[in-house]
Amino acid sequence: MKNIKNNFFVAIKKSFAAYKKYGARSTKKLIPIHKFLAETILQNLNNHYSVKSLGVGDGKEFKFNGKYMPKNLDISVFKNKKFVATVSFKFVTSNYKQNVNNYFENLLGETANIRRQNVGFAHFLVLRGHTPYLSKNRGNLRGKEMKTEILNEKNLEKYVKLFCDLDFPHKPELLGICILDFDKKGNPYFVNLDEFSFANETKKLLKTNFTLENFLKKFIHLVKLKS
Repeated sequence: MKNIKNNFFVAIKKSFAAYKKYGARSTKKLIPIHKFLAETILQNLNNHYSVKSLGVGDGKEFKFNGKYMPKNLDISVFKNKKFVATVSFKFVTSNYKQNVNNYFENLLGETANIRRQNVGFAHFLVLRGHTPYLSKNRGNLRGKEMKTEILNEKNLEKYVKLFCDLDFPHKPELLGICILDFDKKGNPYFVNLDEFSFANETKKLLKTNFTLENFLKKFIHLVKLKS
């Protein structure tokens, strides 16, 4: 997994540029980062495996009949055409604190819906250390930036609790989280965690278990386990 950090930043930058150009509802913002994840995963598997996602192959997501409802999945991995595991990806670009509980509750439902069908499920969350709060606007247009929200321990504690929970169907088998910001030229970079009011346990998890590299390595093992 050489150059994974640089390739990730390139994909994030392209995704963020598409978000600013086309708006939050456009799938164009998802293509670069989903393509990065799909190709990185596939490079670490043999020829018996294939991946469906935006940006690779036919460019379509896999529609999966979950336990409770159908769901279009972000990155889906198959072995000899058998669906074995998926990655759910979330990049929060604005108004995080307004929607933080909804994001978390949606994750619990999505996890149960997929894991109850004996499919490997992993979730990777990208947050901004300093997130703009935008006013409402019509259609797909970006609203006016009203203030900047700074990420804190309260925003992450529910994910830490979930990670430390017992192995219930609502818990992703793998969880990854990274926190980044953008410089004046629009280039992403990982924040200095010591500059935020995170608990020591949270910072430790963000620096070890939750990192992108660790997440992808463990996901490859999960795919092979489920195959």
